[in-house]
Amino acid sequence: MKKLVILGIIILSMLVISCGKSYDEYLAQGSEFQNSKDYTASLESYVNAINKAETADQRVAANIEAGNLAANYLRDLDQADLFYLATLSDITDYSAGDLRDLAKQALAVQANKSAVRMYMLWLEKYSDDAEAVFVKYEFAEVYHKNVLNLKKAIEVYGEIVAEYPDSEQAPKALFSIGYIYANELGENDAAAKYYSKFIEEYPDHEMAPSVEFELKYLGKSLEEIPELQHLLSKTS
Repeated sequence: MKKLVILGIIILSMLVISCGKSYDEYLAQGSEFQNSKDYTASLESYVNAINKAETADQRVAANIEAGNLAANYLRDLDQADLFYLATLSDITDYSAGDLRDLAKQALAVQANKSAVRMYMLWLEKYSDDAEAVFVKYEFAEVYHKNVLNLKKAIEVYGEIVAEYPDSEQAPKALFSIGYIYANELGENDAAAKYYSKFIEEYPDHEMAPSVEFELKYLGKSLEEIPELQHLLSKTS
């Protein structure tokens, strides 16, 4: 009986110690479990750190750690997205640079839904910022290359062309629209429209020769392009 009492006291003491861990201790514990490849325990520690956080910065940092773990080690992108989305409740005081960096971190671990939300929030909050056109181009690229929503990519590229016609991103965005229609959607008439618009609006741009080439041979196979015959002969 005495041994059982002692054992009970030990277990109770362990529970008290565990419940009494601080934010920093849970974060450190999560890192230790991660290094030892106990990823489930690591995630539990990061969640405990989130619950123990006393400031927005702490919650954001712990959610990022949990999101990165979920994506990189547990291969659970849906869960990673949830942790990154949770950071948005604490994002109100963040600067334009911080929010943009957070979107890129989400994107790096393929938390694409979160990245889209973060870019949308950035463009709502900082539409007058000097970096707006660059951020909007990054946003279009997210739809184009990460989310693979080509129609949305075309829409955002189109907004860049319309809103920032004199920016260095506008001709790149216009070319991307033509490229998507030609090479990813197979809509040659639409591609010709945007390639022609590129030549009309940016005739001296360094990409103009490439656009003219694309337009000239739109819908043609490699065998039908004389300029590429020497390349085909080398591979045959």
